Amino acid sequence: MKKLSILLVVLAFSWPLLAETKSATFEVSGWTCGSCASATRIALKKLDGVREVKTDAGKGEALVTYEDSKVTTDRMVQAIAKLGYKATLKSGGAPAGPAPSPNRAAPPAASSAASPSPQRVSFFEVPLECAAKEGLGCGSSAKPILKELAGDSRIADARINYPGTVLAVVWKEPGVRSDAAVEALFEKHHLAAAALRGEARERALEGFRPSEWYGAADVDRLSEHEARVIAARIVNRAKPRLGLPPDRVTALTEDLAVVFARHMTGEECDVRREVVEQELVEAASKHLNAGQLAELRRAGEQGVMALPGEAK
Repeated sequence: MKKLSILLVVLAFSWPLLAETKSATFEVSGWTCGSCASATRIALKKLDGVREVKTDAGKGEALVTYEDSKVTTDRMVQAIAKLGYKATLKSGGAPAGPAPSPNRAAPPAASSAASPSPQRVSFFEVPLECAAKEGLGCGSSAKPILKELAGDSRIADARINYPGTVLAVVWKEPGVRSDAAVEALFEKHHLAAAALRGEARERALEGFRPSEWYGAADVDRLSEHEARVIAARIVNRAKPRLGLPPDRVTALTEDLAVVFARHMTGEECDVRREVVEQELVEAASKHLNAGQLAELRRAGEQGVMALPGEAK
């Protein structure tokens, strides 16, 4: 009996060594922007056994490194389907090397801004990046979520960082903290959020300066920045064929940005495509003739995402 007990203990501790780390590539349909890819990455990273996820929104692919003893590719497909996307296993089952360690961000400079006690703050990885500009949070996506969080009687404050990748929720008391409630709210909005733990949480805590993050009343500033990026991108595409002096290019860009910003930040604004297009035409007509308007329209029809060679 003693030998049998020892054997069972040895097998129990040896079993994890038999698990193989593998990689799988999924082709995902239904993504429309980088935020969709980020939501998928977060949902997959929440699965027990998934070590690393890399997504490529341009190719519509997700590369997953995982432990085959803990999670299956079918389970990953199901997790992606819950977000409303369809995933097909493109390749998989190949043994992978050790999962790469995440790059550790440099500690932020010391700040005198007052911060709540760590026990009252939850941090979440969230997919609230801007589709048109890398490293910029999407104010229009974040605003309704931040408003709902602000209306929760348990929550004192809720803010996202500038890139829109981390959400900080400050609870009124440590005892009312509920990370699951925040994750459920994102699911209601067909997004995914994952509470940060361990070193990831410590890094978020080090970089948390409430006065430098964006709450429901502040995220319009992110949307206004995004509007300027979109306007400048479209005008720059058409600029070689417009023949405008620099001051007219600047004025055209600013007028288009005002239209985009109004529709991205307004509470009751009509966002039907034909309405937005008509307002853009009216704004551009102050600077362009019919031929130039046609060139600008062609530039806009290429979308708001950066094309190859354009600044992201």
